[in-house]
Amino acid sequence: MLDIYKKLPKTNCGKCGVPTCVAFALKVQNAQRKMSDCPYITEESVGAVSEKPVVTLDDNYERVSNELEVIATHTDFKEAAAAIGGHFDAKNGCELIRLTMMNKPYEMRKEGLFEGDAYCHDSWSKIIIYDYIRRKGNKPLTGDWVTLGHFPNTASHVKAFQRSAEEKVAETFDKNMNGLKARCKELGGVENQGKMKADYVCRFDLLPCVPLYLCFWAADEEFQASCKLFLDRSAEAYIDIEYLAYLVERFIESFVEL
Repeated sequence: MLDIYKKLPKTNCGKCGVPTCVAFALKVQNAQRKMSDCPYITEESVGAVSEKPVVTLDDNYERVSNELEVIATHTDFKEAAAAIGGHFDAKNGCELIRLTMMNKPYEMRKEGLFEGDAYCHDSWSKIIIYDYIRRKGNKPLTGDWVTLGHFPNTASHVKAFQRSAEEKVAETFDKNMNGLKARCKELGGVENQGKMKADYVCRFDLLPCVPLYLCFWAADEEFQASCKLFLDRSAEAYIDIEYLAYLVERFIESFVEL
């Protein structure tokens, strides 16, 4: 995957339909995309990559999650739980951290991440939660709402992010405010007014200390429906921004899946 990434422009322009060059490289390695799907790649690079052995996305994600699992399981659970808004407990003499991601409960144990009593096999869930735990952000919410493009090295994500997330919500719930509110409630959202003068604002806790604010403006005679997503400025202390971008996209996919 790294060999493929080195041949890409590294601009995260999104013209290939994938938000980042890293994600595109993974899809090429997994044979889900062709190198030629990148408008800036040369024929020479296409030929060089075609000779590489295929390693699947699952292989790459599993490797990363295994590496992060070692770090997360050796973290001080009591200290980490207090820092990230989780709940520390010692169940049958075994330490654990209870927390939710996208309104779904998880348990972090010394053996790894669990959903209920079953070990979690979703590599991306493990990657995000392990990274969240090991960072121990321990930073209060600032109350300042910013877009994804505010964070360092993410300006090039914005256009792809708007297409894949914000525009999806606007299109799905155009002229359906009641449907939007019902969906927000289903996913554990809480109506929130204050920072933005939108027709509807809802807060979701992607992780205990990583809120997402969905702001929606209904269509009128002059403008189409629109949606903007905001994060608290403190988010980068809690999670790698690449992982955060993926988590938001994953949330939106679930949100519009009616």
